[in-house]
Amino acid sequence: MKRTARTRLTVMLALLALGAVTVVVSACGSSASTAAGVATTAEAGAGAGAKKVEGNPVKGGTLVYGTDREPTCLDPHNLGDMPQTYVARQYLDSLVSMQPNGTVVPWLADSWDISKDGLQYTFHLKHGVKFTDGTPFDADAVKANFEQTLDPETQSSTNLVYLLPIYKGIDVLDKYTVRVNLKRPYSPFLDVLGQAFFGMESPKAMARGIKENCVSPVGTGPFILKKWAKGQQIDLVRNPDYNSPPADSNNQGPAYLDAITWRFLPDPSVRWSALKSGEAQAIFNIPPEDFAAAQSDSSVELQQFVHAGIGHYIVLDNSEPPFDDLKVRQAFNLAANTPAAVESAYQGAYPAATSAISSGTPFYTDKYANLYPHDLAKAEKLLDEAGWKTGASGVREKDGKPLSVKFIYGNGPGETQPAELTLYQNVQAAVKEAGFDLKLVPEPQAEFYEQANVPADFDAEPTYWNCPTPMCMYIVASTETYDQPFANMSKIKNPELDKTLLAAAATTDRAQQEKLYDKAQQIIAENAYWVPMYPEQTLLGISKNLKGVWIEPSEGEPVFSDAWLEG
Repeated sequence: MKRTARTRLTVMLALLALGAVTVVVSACGSSASTAAGVATTAEAGAGAGAKKVEGNPVKGGTLVYGTDREPTCLDPHNLGDMPQTYVARQYLDSLVSMQPNGTVVPWLADSWDISKDGLQYTFHLKHGVKFTDGTPFDADAVKANFEQTLDPETQSSTNLVYLLPIYKGIDVLDKYTVRVNLKRPYSPFLDVLGQAFFGMESPKAMARGIKENCVSPVGTGPFILKKWAKGQQIDLVRNPDYNSPPADSNNQGPAYLDAITWRFLPDPSVRWSALKSGEAQAIFNIPPEDFAAAQSDSSVELQQFVHAGIGHYIVLDNSEPPFDDLKVRQAFNLAANTPAAVESAYQGAYPAATSAISSGTPFYTDKYANLYPHDLAKAEKLLDEAGWKTGASGVREKDGKPLSVKFIYGNGPGETQPAELTLYQNVQAAVKEAGFDLKLVPEPQAEFYEQANVPADFDAEPTYWNCPTPMCMYIVASTETYDQPFANMSKIKNPELDKTLLAAAATTDRAQQEKLYDKAQQIIAENAYWVPMYPEQTLLGISKNLKGVWIEPSEGEPVFSDAWLEG
């Protein structure tokens, strides 16, 4: 789902998600039972997926993990913020697990059947699994989880953009068999369910209500959420009875670690110092200024993962001036010089993105990656044609109004890192040469969320969408999601794009999917609906004495159930 400059989505902006691969389910064309999908041609990126590690796992010890931002709620069914999914991956299990090559393998579901028309998914569940509060995991629990996610009270962004358009209902067939019914075929359905946002929670715990469940949700996972000291850390302890790891996990039993201390360290330099001093054994996102040093540091392992989805981009409000004019949007893209802006801000830690979707996304094509190279003369010509003439101050004017662009961004803790602000300032300087007056307006977190979906309150804003399917394009650019919070924020209405993406979701023919997703990328690029900046990444810094860490491919979370501490 989507995220805005470091947040996920719903009543919150989203940071959305990359590095994953869409699964085209082979069983969609038959009623035969299957426990895997068809691998895509795309890999999820270096660092993704469980890998065999030399050495003998050591039991015990506490891992300290330093991350940039604190969740707003620990229940990932509620709202939809990326920090939720990172920690939820440690204590929740999902029905299926995605591998780097796009294959979906069993997790809490041992196998599944898909009807010939693609409208029914029947899941056969593992036996003998319990939530850590003693509640049995069964078909009734799966139904309760779908119903909670769909409950308007949860304000679930996952429900908003993935389930609502396609979900028809759910039937309990027997104690360990459940059938999900869809309104229309949706080939990435299994990919979606692999996300931690669809992790299974205890019905007993959910019944306590949202407020309590936000503080202490209960899963079946390898760790148990013990305590959330707000503003400081989350404490997780080993689940000694864990018996439900995904099929692609190296460790098929309880976790090796005794505990995890999940510390909130929003300052990137503080996180890096914590890793270097041994105060933390793993950290999220190495600071760009320390990236080169980390690469050459033998005491640090880097795991770098490119997320699938849209990547970090600048939303342009297509519904109002000045960006309701295609020529102005194209001129802004041409003038922004994003490759140079990204290189300057991130010092090589992040590559520039120039396409509609991230390079880590299945069916990505680079055919339309260079439609808007830095070309100041062409940008100026387009603005001239659009009626924006250079004023005395250098800012272009039309009908007595300046070409002013209000760019809002969140400045809450961990929201906009120093390098990210530098990126925006670089773009500000670049477009100024073409006559744009780009005004950077920092907003407190709450105000930013309020304004992010109101076109009258902004002309541009940063966001990104992490999701394991190219249908992210439908989430952020369809008529159906036009009025949904944090979905179609650019206010795009294009019937041809809608038709193309719905056709792609309705087929499991890979050649047809490739053709349709190619066309969708072309439509978005040619219309310059937004400004691509860089692909979202999970960039882990890991101490050499911490072994067995891997990155989950559907959303890019670190996985610690296989990890152990040496020495």
